[in-house]
Amino acid sequence: MAQKATPDPVPSSASSNAASPDAEVLFELRQVLESSEFAGSERGRTLLVYLVENALSGGLERLKERTIGIEIFGRDASYDTGQDAIVRVSANSVRKRLQAYYSRVPAASRVRIVLPAGTYVPEFQRVVEEPVDVPGPAEVPQGPTARPPNAFLSKMRLSFALVVLVLACAVLGYQNWKFRSAVAVSVRPDVLPWSGFAGRADAGIILTDANFTLHKSFSHREMTLAEYSSLDWLYELKAQAPAMLPLSGVPYTSVASAVTASRIAILLDRWGVTSFVRSARNMQVDDFKEDRPMILLGSAPSNPWVELIHDRLNFHVSVDVVRGMQLVLNRSPRQGEQASYVPTAQNQTAGVAYAVVALMPNLANKGPILLIAGTNANATQAAGEFLTDLPLLRSELAGRKILPGRKVQKMELLLRVDCMNSGASRSEVVAHRLTP
Repeated sequence: MAQKATPDPVPSSASSNAASPDAEVLFELRQVLESSEFAGSERGRTLLVYLVENALSGGLERLKERTIGIEIFGRDASYDTGQDAIVRVSANSVRKRLQAYYSRVPAASRVRIVLPAGTYVPEFQRVVEEPVDVPGPAEVPQGPTARPPNAFLSKMRLSFALVVLVLACAVLGYQNWKFRSAVAVSVRPDVLPWSGFAGRADAGIILTDANFTLHKSFSHREMTLAEYSSLDWLYELKAQAPAMLPLSGVPYTSVASAVTASRIAILLDRWGVTSFVRSARNMQVDDFKEDRPMILLGSAPSNPWVELIHDRLNFHVSVDVVRGMQLVLNRSPRQGEQASYVPTAQNQTAGVAYAVVALMPNLANKGPILLIAGTNANATQAAGEFLTDLPLLRSELAGRKILPGRKVQKMELLLRVDCMNSGASRSEVVAHRLTP
């Protein structure tokens, strides 16, 4: 009997007995992200990952225009959605790119990702085989098959949310890696700051906490590390945003943080260093006293554990409350340096941003801490790209007369990042500090 493929909507009550509905969708997401339709749109890929991830994890409360504008495009919590159409324009672009992709490969997928007009909630349409009537022996009619109840998504949506985000964003990181780093990596890390990881069996990568950032946008106040680690702010968040109640316990991170983590994990794996990823919310002070490297992503407002090394930093990302922005302060300016480095780029706007990369011993002087923090999400991601692009890293170090394999106790690099609306186009070291 001949067969033809037609899309069939995948209901929210997808069966747990089926072949992992979420895994099929993530596989399809990867195919879409790798397609020519999305290859030139970083903004489109970022938005699609966010929409799919939240749809899979049950985070429908986040799929609203204002929330997307805040979490993906860096808009202020009070921004005017009537005047600023970035979410609507970007969603329409994603919708058209998906339509173009499936018109080109109509029968290549078991599941299709569709973004209906007028909504930010994607649908996952399963491609089923329908019989085509051809002469043949009569068949005994079969009764309808009952659809199994929802088990998988309702059971796993909270605990699986962060994993889905990291896995989906790892696709973006891996694609960027393939294009940016085709040079073979040595058996052992031989370039700063990675040479500080030599001989280590594993390393931790600490993600930013997106819910904590959202809480501060509601509370309009800064919080100490002690307040953050007590987790009392989670109860405040539930009171401030009741819609967030089902998700407040989920350790969400930003796309930039997840992409950076995936790039670093790939690099460390080539050196035989196993990496594990944790949310900042799940860390304890004692974790920074162990004999293993810890990589902190983001500045203190999104990853409060940066406070542990704040006083030891010459270059540090600080919040300017008056101007409502992050900048880099230089504690001890040298000749030709500025006391402060003020960015002109804010999240998804073009201009100049800055990032700090710092390597230093941990609290017990047993293992290294590596900080990667930018004045905005694009700058943090650009710093991660800079550190994992080994030819560029070596070139920049050599340009400042820093021997790539030199042994140091402490190193700080201040990066200037040229930002475009959807990412960074260029990074360079403008200042540094070394402690032999």
